[in-house]
Amino acid sequence: MSESVRLRRLSRMMQFAVLAFACFIGFGALWFLTSWIGDAREFETAIRQAYSLQGPLAFTPPAVAVTAVLVSLQFGLVFLALYCVWQMFGAFGGEEPLSVEAATWMHRASIAFVLTVAGSIVLQVMIVLALTLGNPAGQKALSVSFGSSQGMALLIAAIMYMTGRVLAVAAEVRAEQRDFV
Repeated sequence: MSESVRLRRLSRMMQFAVLAFACFIGFGALWFLTSWIGDAREFETAIRQAYSLQGPLAFTPPAVAVTAVLVSLQFGLVFLALYCVWQMFGAFGGEEPLSVEAATWMHRASIAFVLTVAGSIVLQVMIVLALTLGNPAGQKALSVSFGSSQGMALLIAAIMYMTGRVLAVAAEVRAEQRDFV
């Protein structure tokens, strides 16, 4: 079996894996938004655990609504990144894996991952603000955190960005070689 056939097969498998992961995340998001919002105590527990929040928080209806919207935005950024990766693997599985299309989707995926990481940081700040606005004076909070998982995600996004740039140059060189011959 040739390497191009193996690459196409692997690309299809990776597309399927990304799609399966997106479905898993999608069902989790729907479950979160439908079941936990209906039960205030479960919602509070889930938000406190997901964002490692402690202290007095005001889970008022407006704060819960804002939090649900912000969490939905975070899921949206994750789906954007997964869509770009899915498209990237689709381009790798095409007739010419060394293509500008594959490089473009890798570039978009890297930007989407940076947006996802930045979004997770900014949205957590906004969630803490929303959940403490109803607190009495002196008990409002602002929480900013950056952990190793965000650092690793940014590193992977930077690697994808650089690999996408190299892939774009390689695709251009290959196209010039084909035109020359």
